[in-house]
Amino acid sequence: MAINIISKLLIFSIVLTLREQITLGQKWPLGSKRSNKLNECQRCKVLTDSFKTWIDKTSRGKHEGGDAAWEEAKLKSYARSEMRLVEIQEGLCSELKTHKDHCYALAEEVEVVLEKWWINENYDESDLYSWLCIENLQYCCPPYHFGEACNPCPLDSNNEICGGMGNCDGDGTRKGTGKCICKKGYAGDHCEVCAKNFYSSMNICKPCNEACNGCHSDGPDACDECATGWSKEFGVCVDINECSEPSVCKSSDFCINRKGSYDCKSCDRTCSTCVGPGPKNCTSCKPNDVLWSEQCINNNKLKELYRNAFIKTTFYVICLCILLMSTFRISLASLLALAISLGIYFIESSSDFNLFFVYKQYYNNISYF
Repeated sequence: MAINIISKLLIFSIVLTLREQITLGQKWPLGSKRSNKLNECQRCKVLTDSFKTWIDKTSRGKHEGGDAAWEEAKLKSYARSEMRLVEIQEGLCSELKTHKDHCYALAEEVEVVLEKWWINENYDESDLYSWLCIENLQYCCPPYHFGEACNPCPLDSNNEICGGMGNCDGDGTRKGTGKCICKKGYAGDHCEVCAKNFYSSMNICKPCNEACNGCHSDGPDACDECATGWSKEFGVCVDINECSEPSVCKSSDFCINRKGSYDCKSCDRTCSTCVGPGPKNCTSCKPNDVLWSEQCINNNKLKELYRNAFIKTTFYVICLCILLMSTFRISLASLLALAISLGIYFIESSSDFNLFFVYKQYYNNISYF
């Protein structure tokens, strides 16, 4: 029995000796990801939440192994023992996926204060967050209080904070002005009115139609006035087609109309002017180029295109003559005709300009041949 007692006391002393080394070893673990900076109150909340988590994880009631009756008689019960505190501090902050660095840093700063709470306070009755963050460190305020003196957030005529449609600036912290930070769509000292471009419907602020600059109901016919890029016609705000104005974009750009706006985009580099994207929407060409089927083609390339068309035509005629003059049997002649037809089809379908179209353009631009 005496040997058993001595061995347990020796183990306990070793744990206490290594306690600080273990804790420090976990303050800044390798590979821990730094997160966005938190204010003092948020850091404290992260730490106290982690501490409560480890209180739950270590709640097994008594020491593991050995003579439990002796331990309960000679030492404090495990629930309030220093051994349990060591276990909590060893795991403290390690379970976090974010803000771990902030938690470790603050845990090191307030280690002595946490020990004081553990020894002197009844954690079943004393809330660690209130005791540490509000009362002792004074990093935070109680809910619905703000500023250095923890003043109460102002109430409206219905004894509500920001009408239930916003938050008090600095709520729960030692910072802020106490003014209402309203939800989107709400405005006023107590978020009691609808913001610009919102209207009230059954005490809810809803967004106006995109065509409106202020409204009293939903739809483009309920606008107080039309938004930029819209005009009122017969009481309804309609989109202005800016692209109908020829000078809205540069001559080398084309216009794209959008609701309430427009965009100017550059023409393809082959075009001088155009009506859309790509090389097949040109309306005029640069010098030495000619507009050919809404494309700008160099004169030399156009002449080459005509010559190639003439060569292909000659080839097709020769194939046809050979077929007509052949003495093959009808079945073989039919297969040969089919092969020639398929060849012509694939050649023409893979060309940018088929033979018929080239000849049509040729007769329209015969002066270039």
